[in-house]
Amino acid sequence: MSTTGSKGTPRRRRVAIAATTAAAGLLLPAVALAHLERPSYWPDPAPDTSVSPPAGGEVPDARSLASALQTAPPGDTHVVCQGKQGKDSLKRLKSSVKQARKQGFRLRPSQPITKLSNHQANDLLKLNRELAKMCEFDSVQDAVNASGNNDRVVIMPGVYTEPESRAKPTNDPACAHLTQQDSSGAETPSYEYQVTCPNDQNLIYVQGREVVGDPLPSPDPDRHGIPEQELGPCVKCNLQIEGSGVKPEDVILDGGIGYEGTGPTAKPSDYAKHVILRVDRADGFVGRNFLTRGALEFGFYAEEVDGILLDRVKFFWGADYGHLTFTTDHNEVRNCEGFGSGDSVVYPGGSPETGAQAVADTAFYPDAPRINTVIRKCDLHGSALGYSGSMGNAVRITDNHIYGNTTGISSDTLSAGGHPGFPADGSEIDHNYIYSNNLSLYVDNPPVEPVVGVPIGVGVIYPGMNDARVHDNWIFDNWRNGTMLFAVPDAFVNGAPEGSISPGISCPIDTVPGVSTSCNNRYFSNRMGQVPPGFEFPAALDRFGTPHGTGSGPLPNGIDFWWAGWPGNTDNCWFDNIGPDGTEDSITSDPPRDPLEAAPNDPLYESCDNTVSVLDGTKITILIDCGEGPDDETGALDCDWWRTPPQPGSGAAMRERHQLRRAGERFAASEEAERLRERAAELTGTDD
Repeated sequence: MSTTGSKGTPRRRRVAIAATTAAAGLLLPAVALAHLERPSYWPDPAPDTSVSPPAGGEVPDARSLASALQTAPPGDTHVVCQGKQGKDSLKRLKSSVKQARKQGFRLRPSQPITKLSNHQANDLLKLNRELAKMCEFDSVQDAVNASGNNDRVVIMPGVYTEPESRAKPTNDPACAHLTQQDSSGAETPSYEYQVTCPNDQNLIYVQGREVVGDPLPSPDPDRHGIPEQELGPCVKCNLQIEGSGVKPEDVILDGGIGYEGTGPTAKPSDYAKHVILRVDRADGFVGRNFLTRGALEFGFYAEEVDGILLDRVKFFWGADYGHLTFTTDHNEVRNCEGFGSGDSVVYPGGSPETGAQAVADTAFYPDAPRINTVIRKCDLHGSALGYSGSMGNAVRITDNHIYGNTTGISSDTLSAGGHPGFPADGSEIDHNYIYSNNLSLYVDNPPVEPVVGVPIGVGVIYPGMNDARVHDNWIFDNWRNGTMLFAVPDAFVNGAPEGSISPGISCPIDTVPGVSTSCNNRYFSNRMGQVPPGFEFPAALDRFGTPHGTGSGPLPNGIDFWWAGWPGNTDNCWFDNIGPDGTEDSITSDPPRDPLEAAPNDPLYESCDNTVSVLDGTKITILIDCGEGPDDETGALDCDWWRTPPQPGSGAAMRERHQLRRAGERFAASEEAERLRERAAELTGTDD
């Protein structure tokens, strides 16, 4: 299915359910070049010593704003401002400082109010007056173009719409010949395309390296290392772009058109560009203290970057993703906030194969296993997904608030075109608050237009993942399921897996061929259905009317742990978790924790070793039905993922449970049930 924006730009809709992706891929219409990623490679994880200081090899440190006034190397400072000698920017800053002194501000909705002291306010005003004297540009793109290695771009307060970039044509015929084929044979914009027509798709573009050669005629299945023939020397490595205001909202990089309302959270009615800020092969990049808003696709986009830090950055109204990093190593996003995404707020896709599976081959990653990407101290809310990442290998999601989405977190192994790293492994979700993800977007005129189909009311969903660790989280008030885990058998993958398949797969594929996912996942030490002491719901939870519980007592999930087993799934376990009443016995699960109650004798295992799974045919047919995506049916026999469940423990929830049980008995004898059984048999290779 596709939709068309008011400017006639095609936008994709995806259904992120494993069972039907192969078939669905055949039905999707052709999309514009902007929606296709070039064959992408994991950058060399070692620091590039041709630059001094070296670029990459680790998450870079941010330089202080005050150091921008220093004239000593490394690097020069380029200041962007609005008004003559920064007059308009200084006016905005003074207003923001005054508010921060008197009323304060919240860096994230879940955090306490912060107020500036007199000393802090005076220092910031003095610093910006000096920066205004240095102002050379009123365009961020112009300042980036003037920059080189180790430089920095300081943006003074203002709304930067970049008129010259907006005026550049999209799908420019001048660059039509600068494409390359991806693994499917589709023509995609090459790196040279982006460099030659930097504002074709992007409001602001950062070219990290020179163009020195043509891309490979066909993608190399081995995605370790950008092909040498096209890997030029650094030209904008170790670049830092930062806002000089009090808070991120003081500097808005704006790609929207026709806003509904005023202020930083206003919703655009249209979009000027696909991407607000794109960082391409620019190792050692730092972005700080600004807001991206109003992108047809991504607010922030980084590809093939080694070493990147985003700190105090916000992503509002990215129609697909607020943030997307792809094949990017040594990557950290912290102190962030985002909402209004039709897919997810934060998305590190195709992340490097540095997890448990990389131990089988450490030539490229000698320090494996290691986490390559960290998302910490962020509020991800008001979107179809707070976080997602196809082939999200070795990503850690820690110390965040993820709430008010349709589903909170999804990390999947669906091999969409251009996503190397099959199968996904090694993710870690720990010490987060994951709650009230009950936002309904599958309605007429939704507050956020969804471009992905995910179940309403789920905290964490893993459609295929190996070696994950989900621990020490508070997961509550998700009205369908706290967590969901199910396999993505290889036959369901959207086309052939992209690039070489890791030799270190945890599943026993030698004995059970065709099942590479959903093994060795561990859920432990989580508090399910419990509300943290002193917790208060952020006001942002009510922005789109997301239903949620209230009060200081327990707020149960619909079911804490939901698992759809598959033959060949081994060593998954759930242990030392605590339920709503503070005991392990109050945990709810499907299947049950008791082997005597589980059918067909496939319980939610507490032991992590030598456990095996059997095929649960009922759940497979459910996944197939739901995988066909949102539709107009609303009867009790239809997949209910697209409707907000009643609050757990309510009378409505009890009535619905009884209604569904009776409807299920009727459904078993229906023609639709027979169709789903036949489809399940076809996909699973079984007779029954």
